[in-house]
Parts: sequence; structure tokens; C-alpha cells
Amino acid sequence: MDRALKMVYYDEANVEKDIFAQLSLAQKHFLGDGMPRDESATRRILDQIHRQSRAFAAVCYGYMRSKGLGVAEDLGEGQQWYREAAYWFNEEATGGGPVSANNLGYLYAKGLGVQENAETAAHWFEEAIEFGSVAALYNLGVCYLNGWGVPQDDEKAVGYFERASDLNDPSAVSVLAYLYLEGRGVNRDPSKSFEFNMRAARAGSVEAASALGYALGVGLGAERNIAESISWFELAASEGDAYAQANLAMYFCHSSDLKLFNRGWTMLSHAVDQGDASAKYQMTQIQIFGVPHREPDYANALDLAMDLAELGHPGGYHLIGVMYEHGLGVPVDMIRAATWYERAARKGSANGQAALGRLYAIGSGVDQDNVLAYYWLKMSAPTEGSQAQREMGAIHARMSEQERKVAEKYVSDNPGPRRGSFGLKPLEKDVFKSGRSRKA
Repeated sequence: MDRALKMVYYDEANVEKDIFAQLSLAQKHFLGDGMPRDESATRRILDQIHRQSRAFAAVCYGYMRSKGLGVAEDLGEGQQWYREAAYWFNEEATGGGPVSANNLGYLYAKGLGVQENAETAAHWFEEAIEFGSVAALYNLGVCYLNGWGVPQDDEKAVGYFERASDLNDPSAVSVLAYLYLEGRGVNRDPSKSFEFNMRAARAGSVEAASALGYALGVGLGAERNIAESISWFELAASEGDAYAQANLAMYFCHSSDLKLFNRGWTMLSHAVDQGDASAKYQMTQIQIFGVPHREPDYANALDLAMDLAELGHPGGYHLIGVMYEHGLGVPVDMIRAATWYERAARKGSANGQAALGRLYAIGSGVDQDNVLAYYWLKMSAPTEGSQAQREMGAIHARMSEQERKVAEKYVSDNPGPRRGSFGLKPLEKDVFKSGRSRKA
């Protein structure tokens, strides 16, 4: 899911939704993409959006024209509709409207109907906060997290997310879960990350539900529980989360039950055909290592991994490294393995970081180096009792006091690549409450 397309509204049941996800769903219904073709479902979704707001109706038409959703694709006309939306948002924002000030910031951030300008976007988010916008608290936090229009500052980002979280914004809670997992702006705390994800998931965050599925599957911040992991992945998958769908399919593919395997394999194959990177990554693992009802297929695995690598997917880099390290369909080549692991590690792959740390520890494919071994293993953020944590402990134990000081300084001076990214959320919750006026 593209988190840069966060436009939140509430439906009649006051259930938080993602507007662009709804538009995307309308497009899928219209094209029959991953579901039966249903133009009436498309119309229902669009009609609900159109009824709510003149400005957002213009945004919706702009999206439709830009994406060719139910109409001929026309980027120029799409921008014209976005310009109309910007006009109405600006009129209302200058009068102190928190919703419109926030939305105008989003349009400037994305260059929709106006010249893209990150500084102006941040300015309008600040204005919207002064007017009382919760969504703008989240958006300005994202700006500080990414250095968009303001100096990059993780601690300031945390402050804005905490303020939004205190006002029950589930998106902010979800980002705080990520920040506590990565130790950005706060001390790393997987348990607290898990708690935030649980809170966000219960408030309706699909991303948080998917994150819980992963955490429970590997025992990250909570005791490992496969049944609970599957349950959360099923919930997120039912809402269209591609990562959850791929992981759920992976569970099914590992089952000894042939019916479950066939279900999982069909899910993965369909998602791979649709070009989903998460599914392609899971399919590659199956082709490399095999599962009860499927033998390894190294030739196909290498093709899939190379496809992922061409997309810049760190998991593809890591899996190619695995194949060269163990001679799976290719000759054993530790130098090539280390090269691919390093590419994965520098793109934020925890598996790649752990693998590269292990090679530095034993001096295979690279020169032996305790400091770099410790650094990359630590960057992988190993879970309690994991192999990576044990290896990191063993390296630390054999280092001299001087090496330990050098290693800790290296970790401090080189925080490493960041995993995960979060985008903007442009609409506040009250925009789409029909029959109600905007907040003053």
C-alpha cells in the first residue's frame, strides 16, 4: 500500500477509511483487478465521495482523470480539477479552516494543482495545527521524520506523533510503533512497539494489524504465537494489505495439508502475476528452500530474485546472496554472496545485515572484522534469543575492550539505513461526515 496516499474520512458508521484506498478499490472493481468486475460497486464508492464536499469532489475528479478511472485518462484535465480543489481549500484555509489548511498542505507536498513546494506544505500543516487539526499533527511529524520542508529531526517527529496519538489518531500510533521498533527518536523497545501496534490495530489500522502478524510470527516484542499471527494477517489481508496476503499465503504453502497448500500457492501465484513484490519475495523463498508439496526450483528462484533486485527490493538482494553462499543453482561464490548481502544490508534488510555480519565474523568473502561484524548484526535489530543475537554476543565477548569502544562508537556514528517509510494524510476525519459543519 502506498502510504503517501493517505486521505482519511469517516463513513456513516464512523469507521475510518482511506480515501485513496477506496478510489483504488473502485478502480479494481471497474477493471476486475483481483475481484469480479462490478461497475455498480465503482459507482457506489464514487457517489459516496462526491456527496460530501465540493473541494474533495474536485480532488476525486482529478484522481479519476489522472488514473483513467471510469473516464479517459487525461493528466492535464486531472491537474485542472486539482487546481479547483486547491482554490477552494485556500479560500477556506485563509479563513482559519483546519481541514482545508491541512488539505492545502498535502496538495503542495504532492504538486497537485499547485507547484510542488515542501516548505509551503509544512507551513500549511503548521497553520492547520494552530487551527486544531489532528491530521496535521501527523503530517508535520512525517515532514520532520523525512526532512520534507523542515530539517530532519526524529525527536521532533516523535513529539508530533505523540500529540496526535494522545488525540486517538491510529495512524500516529502506528508510526510510533515503528519508531520504537527502530529506535528512532526514542530508545528501541520492541515490547512498546508491539503495544502501540496492538492499540493501532484495534483502532482499525490495517498496517498495524499486518505488523502484529509479523511480530507474533517471529516473536518480536511478544511471545511467538503462530495462530495469533495468522489471525492478524487474515484480518489485514481481508482489507487488501498485500504484505499480509503474501505472508498468509506463505503460511498456507508450508502446511502439510494439500488443500491449504493449494490455496496458498494460488494466492501467491495470482499476486505474483499482478506484480506484487511481497508475494514475489515469498514465492522466491519457496522456490529456493522448497515446502512440503513443492520441490525447490533454483532456476525460477534466481529469475524471481533478479526481478526483485531490479526493483530495488532488498529481499531480492539477500536471497541472491543466499544462493551464492550455499551454491543453490549457482556456483558457491562467497565474494559475490558478500556483495549481494551488503547491497541488501545497505537497503535496510535485517536478513541481509545479519548475513553480512556473520561473514565479517568468520572472514568469508570479506576480510575478518569484529567491529563490522558486531555493527551489522546490531543493525539487524535481532530479537531476544535469536541466532543473530547469540552471534552478536559471541563477537562482543571475544573483542578487546578497545575494540568494544570502537564498535560502539561506530554504531553511534553510523545509525544505518532506515527501514520503512510513511506518507502524508491529507483529510481530517470530519470532512466526510455528511450533514455536519466543519470545525471552527
